[in-house]
Amino acid sequence: MVCRTCGKKGDHWTSKCPYKDLAPAPDALDMPPTSDGPPPLGTTKGSYVAPRLRPNAPQGKGDDMKRRNDENSVRVTNLSEDTREPDVLELFSTFGLVSRVYVALDQRTGSSRGFGFVNFVRREDAEKAISKLNGYGYDNLILHVEWATPRPS
Repeated sequence: MVCRTCGKKGDHWTSKCPYKDLAPAPDALDMPPTSDGPPPLGTTKGSYVAPRLRPNAPQGKGDDMKRRNDENSVRVTNLSEDTREPDVLELFSTFGLVSRVYVALDQRTGSSRGFGFVNFVRREDAEKAISKLNGYGYDNLILHVEWATPRPS
């Protein structure tokens, strides 16, 4: 062990250093003294500055972040255990542009849990997919396709 204050080995901890009153302040070692107040954010050596507080950070509150559009979300149930996301994407992409596909998987086995969600870019495409695929036979099972209920806020 080495004391960070005085540099002596082994006879005391940094918090119990008998020389800590004689040692210079830690800020005095890194920066030359200035008379115009504290240094600007991010200029002191080794100090962490959060990205939103950095000098060139974009100003905003993060409201413009892209959120998932649950309005165009379709719930698909009665999927077989072998169904994966690319399979569902291939099936639903014939109706329009798909922005997201999710198939729930069992954590232990890795097989499908039998349901999934498909988000479309346009609501009309989602309506078309619901009307055509609800009751459609896929992988020896009859699919049930409906509007997904929005998450409670």
